[in-house]
Amino acid sequence: MLTHAAANLPLPDDVGMAPAHYGVHVEARRPDGPGYTLLRLGPYTQTWLASRDADRLNTELAGRAALVIPGFTVTAKNAAFDVSDHDSYTDPHGADVTALLAAAVAGVSE
Repeated sequence: MLTHAAANLPLPDDVGMAPAHYGVHVEARRPDGPGYTLLRLGPYTQTWLASRDADRLNTELAGRAALVIPGFTVTAKNAAFDVSDHDSYTDPHGADVTALLAAAVAGVSE
């Protein structure tokens, strides 16, 4: 990849594998089961990056997940990135994911 980039050439697309994309979904769920996706982050090109942000969001939510949106438990989890639904995702690169979560929660609370 680096040699292609250094020569200003496009990356080959015939490596025999489809590109992997990962995401993080922040879900708000009622105790009786129904819920909805509050925030979708992605795409991540490596699963460890998605896991890191999911862990970071869950740490932020720890101890207050039930209070973020009254009546709902809010959690972040790794998920497959749905390329066909990319418009519903927020790009996490260069962003503070905890600030994105706060904005999403504020949008629900209004």
